[in-house]
Amino acid sequence: MPTKRIRHRVENTKNKHSRAVFHDNTIIIRLARNLSKTEKEEHVSDLLRRMTQQVLEEEQKKVIDPFRHLLDGGQSLTVRTITGKSTLFTLKPGNKTQARRTARGWNVTVGPHLKRKGLHLFLWNLLSQSEERRVRMLLHSINDETFCFPLRKIRVKFATSQWGSCSPKKIIMLNASLLFTPPSVLKYVIIHELAHLKHANHSTKYWNTVGQAMPRFRVARELLKDYRLPNL
Repeated sequence: MPTKRIRHRVENTKNKHSRAVFHDNTIIIRLARNLSKTEKEEHVSDLLRRMTQQVLEEEQKKVIDPFRHLLDGGQSLTVRTITGKSTLFTLKPGNKTQARRTARGWNVTVGPHLKRKGLHLFLWNLLSQSEERRVRMLLHSINDETFCFPLRKIRVKFATSQWGSCSPKKIIMLNASLLFTPPSVLKYVIIHELAHLKHANHSTKYWNTVGQAMPRFRVARELLKDYRLPNL
């Protein structure tokens, strides 16, 4: 059992299986129905141990959090990404939240009712707009060099749970947070999602397709594991 203690609480549910989740810095253990007292104790002990270890491992990762200065009260920040682009964000209070694009970045007016979480998401959305054209060009370039798949739509946005996705409608989404990882990681995620246009799974054939396009993808995949998405 890890030495660090993380607060937790136990909830009784009507579910068939017990599970644990981590939310608001708390481990929530949701017990299955019809458990005996001994079974409840065993489930709590096991789930608490495993989830605590998982949380501690996540804390060792590099957090992608480029807007920390602004979220902590700063008024100006230049954000640099792996595309080579620098975007200047300036914040000032106002009657409503809005943004005006400038030659160097964004002038953001922060409304009186906008909370920290809302501001965080707003800034990520602005950065995504600034970088979308560059990321699209990169994705098209990589696709032309590898698969030459017909592409329907490419989106760049911020997400807290996934680095990228490829929908059944062949819409590829790339997380804007990838702009703060090594170039090989961004390339790997692009190839990972492009390969799903051929294989909608993670079968052996799928990974062979990834490997053909990027022989050293495993190195980039391991690098990606060193990073953790920020929470809003």
